[in-house]
Amino acid sequence: MRYAGAHMSSSLRRLVTLVFTAASLGAPGFSASAWAQEQAPEAPHAIEELDLQELLALPIVSSSKVEQRAGQAPAVVTVVTDDDIKNRGYSSLAEILRVVPGFYDVYDQVTHNVGVRGINGGARASGNVLKVMIDGEPVDFRPTTGNFFGEELIPIEAIKRVEIIRGPASALYGANAFLGVVNIITRSGADGDGVRLIARGTLDGTNPGGGGGVLIGATADKLDLLFAATGLQRDRSGLTLPASSPALAATPGLSGTGPSQNDLSQASSLLLKQSLDGVAGGKLVFLASLQRLEAAGEFFDLAPLTHHTKVGWNDQKYRLSYQVAPTSKLSLSFSGAWQHDEPSASERLDLGRPGVVLLRRVGVDAFSLTGDGRYEVNDALALTGGADVISENHLLQRFDQLLTEDVRSAEGAVVRTQGTIIPGEGSGERRRFLNVGAFFQGVLNFSPAISLTAGGRLDVHSIYGAKPSARAALVYAPPDRPLSLKALYGSSFKAPSAAQLYSEPAAVLDVRGNPALQAQTAQTFELACLYGLPGGRGEVSLNLFLTSLAGRVEFVQRGLYLEAQNLLDEQVLGGEVESRFNLAEGLKARVSGGVARTVAQTAGPSLLGAPSVLNPLFPTLQVHLVLEYQLPVWGKPHLTAETSYVTSRPASQSNSLIHGSAYSLKPYVYTAAAITWAGPTVAGRRTGVALRVTNALDLPWAEPGFGGYDLPRSARAVMLTLNQNL
Repeated sequence: MRYAGAHMSSSLRRLVTLVFTAASLGAPGFSASAWAQEQAPEAPHAIEELDLQELLALPIVSSSKVEQRAGQAPAVVTVVTDDDIKNRGYSSLAEILRVVPGFYDVYDQVTHNVGVRGINGGARASGNVLKVMIDGEPVDFRPTTGNFFGEELIPIEAIKRVEIIRGPASALYGANAFLGVVNIITRSGADGDGVRLIARGTLDGTNPGGGGGVLIGATADKLDLLFAATGLQRDRSGLTLPASSPALAATPGLSGTGPSQNDLSQASSLLLKQSLDGVAGGKLVFLASLQRLEAAGEFFDLAPLTHHTKVGWNDQKYRLSYQVAPTSKLSLSFSGAWQHDEPSASERLDLGRPGVVLLRRVGVDAFSLTGDGRYEVNDALALTGGADVISENHLLQRFDQLLTEDVRSAEGAVVRTQGTIIPGEGSGERRRFLNVGAFFQGVLNFSPAISLTAGGRLDVHSIYGAKPSARAALVYAPPDRPLSLKALYGSSFKAPSAAQLYSEPAAVLDVRGNPALQAQTAQTFELACLYGLPGGRGEVSLNLFLTSLAGRVEFVQRGLYLEAQNLLDEQVLGGEVESRFNLAEGLKARVSGGVARTVAQTAGPSLLGAPSVLNPLFPTLQVHLVLEYQLPVWGKPHLTAETSYVTSRPASQSNSLIHGSAYSLKPYVYTAAAITWAGPTVAGRRTGVALRVTNALDLPWAEPGFGGYDLPRSARAVMLTLNQNL
């Protein structure tokens, strides 16, 4: 049976039809995004196997919405291939980003709050300073504009490569491409490897867990199908509040410090992509992406370790796009999208009140239409432009009360029975956001070595009016030399989320929206250089940046609540280095690192009288070392060892306020190791094995938290993954 060939068995063809039909009938709408990138040319496999000339020739699409070789890409871009992911045993985007310079993740055991270049979005941000996309389609949780980074985002086996842009990208991707873009390029059905079953077993500390999934890739005539689904349950029980938590000192004898109990996390994701060639001379592509995360909120910042809080996110998105090239010089793409976000039905917030838990009421239905095109004027000039409209209907965040026991009168009569839901004030209130945007970009090649990229975008937001963004890049990258030099500029804006504008607090010290918020803006200037070492021994890339951020929005403590504020303007200066070295036959080393530090800051009125905190939640310096060795034996097992040194991270403003002064969490060393093996091939069917250990030395550290509580690091974790092709 040939799943990736020109033919397909009738049984598999029926399966393809059933999967697509079920997804289509179950979709209340369809989804669209910026540019149909899923059909971009395939990148080569393991980057370690390429010399610098080949590395600079890797096709990149995220930096300009136009396929360019990496050396000419008008941005600082890191590419992680499917072989990188496989060889290191990664299971999530969070693991991929951990060793990418410039990024730092603060994990509260529910969501990953990823910051970039010295800037983190703060409380409940979930990495909202970044735009995460699957095949160019944003997949954020729209009520907060936070992102998914764990196993709930996408089945890892469906990823072909990940393109990571550091720096503003609003000129291409709109409002939420604020300080960086992560674009996940998925496999095609042709390289999906037929039918593959995946089984996983985990051990977090001494707690077992596991899950599994399936990957189906198939082609037949003009039809191409990729279907992937995965689920994973982990138990993180046994963690305690760090001693650095200021609430412990502020309230002597405070109970409930740990350990965590029944701290289960259940993550599942589904991806369906089907393309059909020859539709009115073009290609029709359907993409469905579903994310689901349910986790015990044992370290929720309002009331940790109550043992009854459960947090759940549901996200579903559908896109239907059409791509056509009327002439050899003109290509067009049109798409439509629908997205629905809401908490899971099992979500509960336990604040320690007898007889009652809170239910979060929030959600959004979002629709978008996009059209863009590219015109090659001549061999030297290419023009790209497009427009989009996004409409979001938000159910504003409020809290209802769920009675967990009967309410009785003074005489003992039952007034309200267990299970009664009491709506909160303003529950059911809705607001509609509308954004219309248009962009234009030109790429001018003065010669094969020198190119100039310039462009801009205008967004008209229903609350904030017209917001322009711009970008420019001058690149020198001779095709016959292992060298690339770049001078870059980009600006961006980010409208506050519905949660930041309109949320009502669940309790004292909870977050509260602020309708008076203004949009954030950023500008970044960058210089980048990539140089190959003589004799093909490796290469070194270095970039320097200066980011000016105006009106940064964060939840900060004002009185009894954490209120969203445009708290300050700041300038962050820093740099990043990425390098790889061929040390010996089969032995590779990667050294990377980043430094970021605020060099100027103007605090707004929200910080008057509060401790001054520079770069909260973000280390000044990170250094990563990755060693990889391929054993010259049967199956060629691949060994990986990772070590990171992370300097101190300033505490949040709310924790510093409770502490009485600014303080920082201690530096730490992180270690991980993996062994992967392609396994035997029997009758053309492959078996793969991957064993990955994170926090391998089980070294202690803590992460900055909120509400008086810092966060424990994850325990040593082991994951065993088995892949079996059928």
